[in-house]
Amino acid sequence: MFCDLMWADPMKDEQAKHGEFSDNPERECSNYFGKKPVKKLLKTNKLMSIFRGHQVQVDGFKMHRWGNKDSFPYVITIFSAPNYCGYYDNKGSILILDEGNL
Repeated sequence: MFCDLMWADPMKDEQAKHGEFSDNPERECSNYFGKKPVKKLLKTNKLMSIFRGHQVQVDGFKMHRWGNKDSFPYVITIFSAPNYCGYYDNKGSILILDEGNL
């Protein structure tokens, strides 16, 4: 369970719309997850979104909206290490939550 909490990644946008889970060969552990299980988890726990890290993002973050570009994202990935390992040429970012505003 700990491995899945740390290393599961969201599916690519098009796959995530209808997907549930699939193997994650990039990490050689855990799974990819899609919109269905995320919606269930959010509804069951009365949550608005999942905030996560541990996955390089070119812009330092990614808003996973999965089908509705104007909706609040189901999952938000934050990656704070710019130019990760001198290899990815990515930006780093942080999330600031101030009085209910991102």
